[in-house]
Amino acid sequence: MAEFIKELHGLPLEVQESVLKNLSDEMIPLEIDGSVFMVHDEVSKLIDNLVLQIEELKNERVLVGRKKSN
Repeated sequence: MAEFIKELHGLPLEVQESVLKNLSDEMIPLEIDGSVFMVHDEVSKLIDNLVLQIEELKNERVLVGRKKSN
């Protein structure tokens, strides 16, 4: 963490504030292939939404495939 803070020192004040704000935002654990990553709540919601859209597309393909078979 000390190295990270040293890196912030050289950045403009606005960038430092933005980075620190992002660090203080609520983070949610996300597990992918056995590894846990801490992501912002908005990122977690985006991923959930994308998963739902993929499932809907798969269901649509199955329905279209059934219609072609008949």
